[in-house]
This record gives sequence, C-alpha cells and structure tokens, in this order.
Amino acid sequence: MPAKSRPPITPREATYPRTTESTRARGARFLLLCAQETRPAVLIIFLARFLVAGTAGLTSVTAAPSTLILGSLVWIASVAFSYLYNGVTDVREDRANGSRRPIAHGNLSVVHARRAAWALAAFALTGAATLGPVMFVVTLGMIALGYAYSSPRLSLKSRTPDTIAVVAAAGGLTYFAGWLAGAAPLTADLVVLAVAMTLWMGLVGAVAKDFSDTRGDAKHGRRNWTVLWGGRVTAFIVSVSAVAIGAALLASAVAFGLPDLLAPAGVVLAGAVALAAAALTARPGDSRSRRRLPYRIFMITQHVAHLVTLAQPAV
Repeated sequence: MPAKSRPPITPREATYPRTTESTRARGARFLLLCAQETRPAVLIIFLARFLVAGTAGLTSVTAAPSTLILGSLVWIASVAFSYLYNGVTDVREDRANGSRRPIAHGNLSVVHARRAAWALAAFALTGAATLGPVMFVVTLGMIALGYAYSSPRLSLKSRTPDTIAVVAAAGGLTYFAGWLAGAAPLTADLVVLAVAMTLWMGLVGAVAKDFSDTRGDAKHGRRNWTVLWGGRVTAFIVSVSAVAIGAALLASAVAFGLPDLLAPAGVVLAGAVALAAAALTARPGDSRSRRRLPYRIFMITQHVAHLVTLAQPAV
C-alpha cells in the first residue's frame, strides 16, 4: 500500500506564525502611536518636575528613596492618561487645525485610544495606592483634572481662564507629588522654583499653545483668548507674563540668597525674552509652524531650566 500522504496544511496552520508576528507588530505599533499621542516632550517635562521636587535638598539623585521610582511611573501614567484622553476628545479640532498626531491623522483608533487612556488611569491609581493614601488622593486629583479639562461635559479646555487653572493645578500637584514620593526636606529653593514654574505653565504655556490653533478652535466653539481677543492682544499678555515670571524668579533668587536658583532663573528669563520676541513679531498669515514657535520656546525653556536644576548637587 502506498504510504499515507500527510494531510495538506490548513490555512490556519500556514498562517499561524505569520499571524503571531503580525499581532506583535500591531501591538508594538499601537504602543508607539499611544506614546506619540501623549506627547513625549510633555511627559519628559512632567517627569523632570517630579524628579526636581523628589530630589530637593538631597546631596545627590542616588540618595533618593525607592518610592521615587514607583512614584515617577505612577505620575507619568496619570499624565499620559490626560493627554491620550485629550487626543480622543480633541479629534475634530485637531483635524481642523491640521494636527499630525496619530488620532487626528487616523493612525490610532479613537476607541482603542480611549481604552488605553483608562487603562493608564487604572494603573496610576493602583500604583499610587501602594504609596499611601495621600499619594492616591493626589494622583486621583491629577486624573480628575485631565478628565475635567477634556470631557465634553465639562470641557475646561474651551475657556482660557479654566485652562490656566487646570494647567497651574497640574503643575502644583506634580511638584507636591514628587516631593511626597521623594520624602526630602522642603526647601526654599523648591518652593520658589515650583511657584515660578507653575505660573510659567499656567500664564505662559496654557495660553501660548492656542496661537497655532485659532481657526479650528473658533470653528468648534472654543472661547479662548486668541478667539475672543485675537493674536496680537493675547501675544502681548503672554509676553508680559513670561518676562515678569523670569524677572521675578531671578529677583527672588538674589533677594532670598538662593544661589542654586540663579542658573534656572537666568534660563527662564532668557527664554521669556525670546518667547516675547517670537510672539510679538508674529503675523496673521504666518504658517502654523511659525505661529507655534512661542509655545516651542516655552517648552524648551522649561526643559532646560529643570535640567540645569537637576544637574546641580542640591536644590
């Protein structure tokens, strides 16, 4: 009798290895797109704020407690939730403004992004619970701010005063959470720097971010200052605020005898002058990239200021 031939390979058997590889690739791509949507530059600056507060008063970063590591992961997850959820709720405005972020560009599903956002929130709250009740409440507050800012029912993103309040509160909570996780002594340097950079976030960044998005914001009913008052008036307000914060931080460092604040204060003041020059020379017909320049200067300034602070032996 002829030997029995092996049954033909079924399509499922033939494609199983390829399907497994494809699933992994899709999973990796999904995580990458989520990371892009949460704005890596923003996550990094929130981490820098957290670490500056968590290492305040220590002779070196290596002297920080292990809770600072878990606290950092918890905090980054809560921030990532806020920005991923914002991308979900901002999809119409982002598309009208020509955003290239994954959700607006159609590369990342709104449904999947929303699920990922809430998974991040769950992780953040679970991790925060292991760090104690105060950290849990602070993390819950951060997540609540992110939800209130973007939720269609509350939409605090639609009005500049509300946006300023949310952004400033998020900054203040970040410094407090970092100090809480680090358990370091509260120093005058940290208090002055945290107040100044929280104001920098609220009065400069929260307003400057709208310069490039006026058309889409107006189309979808937002009532921020660039829509209500126009770019020139808003640019003047942002410029005055930026220079005032930079000058006040430098003056505080000198008046209170805080030499470790001189370097970050110099960075902030220099960035404020550059930001003011960019904002006040903008024209209505400028490209979106040019209109976004003041916000980019705002971001670079706070990154450098925090890096300079972290590089010093004590804050």
